[in-house]
Amino acid sequence: MERPSRNILINYFSGNCTAQQRALVQLYIAMEVDQQLIADCIKEAWLLEQKENPVFSVSETELQEFKIKFDLRKYENDSYSSTSAGPILAKLKTYGRFSGLIKVAAAVLLIGTFSYLLLQNRPPLNTQGDQLAQDVQPGGQKALLTLADGSTISLTEAPNGELTRQAGLQVNKTADGEITYHAERNNAVSKNANNTIATPRGGHYAVTLPDGSKAWLNAASSLSYPVHFARDARKVKMTGEVYFEIAKQFIGNNRVPFEVETDKQIIQVLGTHFNVQAYADEKNVATTLLEGSVRVLATGKGESLTLRPGEQALLGNQLFSKQADLEQVMAWKNGDFIFKDEELGNVLRTLARWYDVDIECPVHLGKSRITGMIARNQPLSAVAKSISALGTAKLIVKERRILVEQ
Repeated sequence: MERPSRNILINYFSGNCTAQQRALVQLYIAMEVDQQLIADCIKEAWLLEQKENPVFSVSETELQEFKIKFDLRKYENDSYSSTSAGPILAKLKTYGRFSGLIKVAAAVLLIGTFSYLLLQNRPPLNTQGDQLAQDVQPGGQKALLTLADGSTISLTEAPNGELTRQAGLQVNKTADGEITYHAERNNAVSKNANNTIATPRGGHYAVTLPDGSKAWLNAASSLSYPVHFARDARKVKMTGEVYFEIAKQFIGNNRVPFEVETDKQIIQVLGTHFNVQAYADEKNVATTLLEGSVRVLATGKGESLTLRPGEQALLGNQLFSKQADLEQVMAWKNGDFIFKDEELGNVLRTLARWYDVDIECPVHLGKSRITGMIARNQPLSAVAKSISALGTAKLIVKERRILVEQ
């Protein structure tokens, strides 16, 4: 996705951006990139506010006692809005020195708690009401669509129906929360036009590509594709995890190939169903074939292999294949978590992406193994309780963190 400009970021932290800019910044922050730039923009926004509204000085201890919330769901639950609450920094100005604020804000950014910044007075601690209010809800349909001209559409907020027209195509959002493309007649075609759909942590989305192929994006994933595929080849790029169902196309009697490119590999497809997991924080890139045939090529390694249905290619230090557990691989798309003798550390990374939380887990506990099945529509507290009941480790949900204890 395209990076928001510095001015847009500063306006966002000052509470002066448009709804479209806000959606772009929220998704960009959720991608966990350029954290130094984010911190710099917070600082600059604060300095601009400070020129007009000098702050009162309070002790570092008093400042630390205020709670920082930086949560996209505040917008979606209407518990906070930029229009009703006014600029963030106006709310911050009476609470402490700039240096203390940035120290706390930067710490929050570095542990990955994202979306909007405000300070609130400290609530009563350890009450049942607090625990209910702080429960983390599961992910949902959240994504940002970046068009060929660089403009963006928040699919989370956009109404159903026609979203835009570009390069001879009509782009629609269905009632099921899916993006579709429909060709218009008598319109010029732009062969170089590309779109990108990206989901944040805590989001998922589906898209029907211009050739009729379908793709389902898991949390923290992206898919870039041309709005008009070449006549003799179809190529897309992805990050994160995406499940594909590729439509068959022919030139005469020859099938038009479909290629999926990740950071480490290229997958050559004819017409098939397969899942690709290519998260940067996972040890291997996993390509799992459900139907048809795919060839996996390791970029720069000169290694390749062809998969048959039910097989999985794993690319780490080397490329190899094995029999896949299709139930476990496809659990995310079917609405479940399924773990079979899985390291707890792997499980926690999966939870972190879906619930948009941070993890604190001792190394030795992360290597312990668990088996279980949990619905993905459960609040985080229910998932933590189910895993804790296995007796391997105790999971404690505290704000937007999972703390793991013996």
